[in-house]
Amino acid sequence: MNMKKMIFLVGAILTMSVLFSCKKSTEDEFNGANGDVAQKYIKRFQVIENSKESTTFTINYGANNLVSSVSDGNASAFLNFDGANNLTSVTGDEETLDVNELYQSPYDAFESGTVLKYDDKGNPVQISVFEDGYGSEVITGNILYDPNPNPFFYTLKAGGVIDMLDRVDLNFGYSNPSIVKARMLLPYNSIKTMIFKDAAGITKYEVQIDYNYDADKYPTSATVTAMSQDGTSTITLLYTYK
Repeated sequence: MNMKKMIFLVGAILTMSVLFSCKKSTEDEFNGANGDVAQKYIKRFQVIENSKESTTFTINYGANNLVSSVSDGNASAFLNFDGANNLTSVTGDEETLDVNELYQSPYDAFESGTVLKYDDKGNPVQISVFEDGYGSEVITGNILYDPNPNPFFYTLKAGGVIDMLDRVDLNFGYSNPSIVKARMLLPYNSIKTMIFKDAAGITKYEVQIDYNYDADKYPTSATVTAMSQDGTSTITLLYTYK
């Protein structure tokens, strides 16, 4: 599989896992989908591509169990909070992102795609995306989930991301704007399968994820098999919790 296709598939997985969230009270909705689950926080997250290249992300925590920094071994990002534990800025690569800048105007989410359907737990189960960026061919992805919790949820909450996404507006309409909150897009459960088809119903990409879970139903490892007409690639994910 060529790098372009691999980036698309991995990007789809990470987008669904990291950028999408909920409808009303975030934690209530999450618990409604998963029951009374343990609150687990990721300490290390390792990505191994085709059993060769490996990247390890380390997440550090400070006062009030908030994320203080994230590092990939080469560069680090530092998270800053105010007295009310709200994320205010992220500093890295000699630049600082002021979180308030994200709240200024709606982001044109329609340039990436949209959610077409949710399941009864609030997980997006059908999405449409542009294969090669805005204006390219639209493909439709159907998504299946394991009944276990999204392992990133409490880590994102500790990083102030869930609250931040609740204040970010997304515009889902080009000619008829439809403004929603960014956190209306995160799945509560672990993604199991993603199948993308073109307008003719021909499968273009498929992602299968097999997990190993601990006693709390959180993954300790996952094997991601990404398939396209160009070939197949495998990614191993390793999770370590604090």
